[in-house]
Amino acid sequence: MIIGKKVILEVPEKKHLTKMLEWRNNPEFRQYYREYRVLTYEHQLKWWEDKVLNDDTWQYFVFRPKGENEIAGVIGLTYIHPAYRTAEFAICVDEDYRNNGYGSDALRTVIKYGFEQLNLNRIWCEVYSNNKAVDVYRHIGFKDEGILRQTVFKNGEYLDSYVLGMLKSDYINMEKK
Repeated sequence: MIIGKKVILEVPEKKHLTKMLEWRNNPEFRQYYREYRVLTYEHQLKWWEDKVLNDDTWQYFVFRPKGENEIAGVIGLTYIHPAYRTAEFAICVDEDYRNNGYGSDALRTVIKYGFEQLNLNRIWCEVYSNNKAVDVYRHIGFKDEGILRQTVFKNGEYLDSYVLGMLKSDYINMEKK
């Protein structure tokens, strides 16, 4: 368990898989994911068993507001590279919990965990040009690192991918302020 200012992060349990699958298959959410297929429960179970339970390069969490039992989203550090000390982050926030600071707090909490506990040097993300969350990531302190042009085809159009990153030195400078 990792405690943020507004949320608590916990390792997903089997009981969370149905809700997580609902988010993964929601067309509103799926337009922001690399995964383009509708997933089955068996896909979700295999992912949980392979990645969450048995892969040290994945640190995945469900999060819930303090004092509540319902999960509000998922967040994780993925593709953790121990030699390069890098990781990508992924996040999904339930529609009912958006615009209340829960996602931002979950992201700040997982960033702190990545830099302070995992000793990462760089945390990054790839965000499609149709996703307004990119502004939240920039506000939190992620820097634009590049644009990959027309990397995916979603909803009848090609989308660019924005690559954003935060270095440990960026994080340390933010914490000093």
